[in-house]
Amino acid sequence: MDNIQKRYGYTGQGLRVNLTTGKITKEPTFPRFKDEIGGTALGYRVFWDEVPPKTQPLDEANKLVIAPGPFSGSGALCSSRTSITTIYPTIYPMPMIASAHIGGDMAARLKQAGYDFIIIEGKSEKPVYLYINNDEVELRDAKGIWGQGTRRAQQMLADRTSPMASIAVIGPAGENLVPMSVLISARQHSGGGVGSVFG
Repeated sequence: MDNIQKRYGYTGQGLRVNLTTGKITKEPTFPRFKDEIGGTALGYRVFWDEVPPKTQPLDEANKLVIAPGPFSGSGALCSSRTSITTIYPTIYPMPMIASAHIGGDMAARLKQAGYDFIIIEGKSEKPVYLYINNDEVELRDAKGIWGQGTRRAQQMLADRTSPMASIAVIGPAGENLVPMSVLISARQHSGGGVGSVFG
């Protein structure tokens, strides 16, 4: 990653987080995503390339792609959205790829930390959370946070990290794999239908 190609609204790199192995790697944005504009397009490209047909929402082969758009963090109007792409558990009769779009400060903070995307794959044997502080990226034990309501979980994570952190949680609904469960960011911004996949 010594030769990161930055251009336009992109930092030039993203993260891949494997929950099965615990391995976290940095990947270049370009040339792979040179033809995709925005977080949703990037997420769909990952699914086209990497996720087998007929994968179900709760299968280990499913992924979560978290990606802001190129204007995120720039101050441009309506640029604070983060796309979260996955195979949705709420689409009937056959689950399909879709994206939740969540507001708050997550998009800007992700860009400020230096990342265009996060690809989450695999399945963890225990509850964990992803901690990102610029180049410091690690999976941490979520013991004690698991089972809490969304507001309490966000406060606990702020206490463990920083009051200024951008925090997103799933709460008991996502932990119990409720199909309509959401991801809550900044206490009030939600992305519907992805909570159970995070869980």
